[in-house]
Amino acid sequence: MAKKWLGILTIPLFLFVSWNLGAQEVFQYRHKVGQRFLIEGFVNENIYRNSQLVKSVRFKNVGELTVTRIAGNKAYHEGRFVTYKSDVTPDQFMFEREYPTRFYRDIYGNYEIEDIYFMPVVRGVPTFPASPLAVGDQWQAAAQEAHDFREVYGLEKPVLLPAAVTYQYLGDIVLDRERVAKISINYIINHTFENQQAMDLEDPLPYRVIGYFNQLYLWRLDKGLPHSYKENFDYVFIMSNGQILEYSGSSNGRLTVTEALSEEQYQIERIKNKLSVNIPTVEVTSTEQGIVINIGEILFKFDSDELTALASRDLDNIVGVLEDFSDRSIRVIGHTDSTGPEDYNQSLSLRRAKRTASELRKRIPDLGGRITFVGLGESRPLADNETEEGRRKNRRVEIIILKK
Repeated sequence: MAKKWLGILTIPLFLFVSWNLGAQEVFQYRHKVGQRFLIEGFVNENIYRNSQLVKSVRFKNVGELTVTRIAGNKAYHEGRFVTYKSDVTPDQFMFEREYPTRFYRDIYGNYEIEDIYFMPVVRGVPTFPASPLAVGDQWQAAAQEAHDFREVYGLEKPVLLPAAVTYQYLGDIVLDRERVAKISINYIINHTFENQQAMDLEDPLPYRVIGYFNQLYLWRLDKGLPHSYKENFDYVFIMSNGQILEYSGSSNGRLTVTEALSEEQYQIERIKNKLSVNIPTVEVTSTEQGIVINIGEILFKFDSDELTALASRDLDNIVGVLEDFSDRSIRVIGHTDSTGPEDYNQSLSLRRAKRTASELRKRIPDLGGRITFVGLGESRPLADNETEEGRRKNRRVEIIILKK
């Protein structure tokens, strides 16, 4: 049941109490476009029915997020969360489910996320006040937990459980050569489900949930980002048939940050991620001309400019990339190996480039005069034409997203 995630927040209603007039720190998220986060957490959970232990389980939760744009004081995150489960052998985890996600988070931690997304689960922990904090200061903020009960109870949307969270700034330590703040976090949940009044004994539904959560949270002061956490939790579900289900345990997690790439490096990584699922051999590089997408000869049958059966799917994937560059010109270049007459290779490379440009223009009508094509035949090999592997690499179509 409990699959906690690091640093997930909602819009707060603050009650702030200052106990210390000493040195103060400003707590804010410092996001940059291209920042990538790896969140890895582990949950040990005991499940009880009517006070009897049913089983013990262990979860591994992995989140991969990238900041793709900044709007004012908000950062847009895109990525996925994956849950793994271990029922028997510790540290041998089986894939359970993958959740895509997109959301805005502002510098204080407030969230904007659509109902279709089930992850992150904890939204509002931590959230910071605008005023600086001194050691010993306390504050409160509203939070939510979003739980996915689709498969268990057939509910269509996440169930949002409200909570009022109490925080206290405990002090600083040096960890991994960083200044890290320690924050105590506590909250309780006491929620009655509005639409769960059925008393069907064969298909019980949750009627009420009561639970508590306490956490030691570590925050990177200089980077303005989470470091790690450890917590204890205990949730009791009163079911519509009178049964009592309890989920209790502990968890811990850590956030690894890859600092923002340059704009071009970020775009290259994003293009690779988009295309590599269906075009695993794709190569994306940067040149003086712009970003080069090398798709090999996958679009065409051997020694022909006739499209393969999978070409339409591959072209659609390429279109999904080019649509992100509506202000850039596109050049398509055809290349061949050195097998056969040079003039034939020149003709084949030109026909392939022309066919590719035409197919892209069909799918993106506003490419218009922004797309050009050229055939270079065998004149620019990437590898030795004396080997089959080298010839395979040299037979290729390159799509260049030209610099402005």
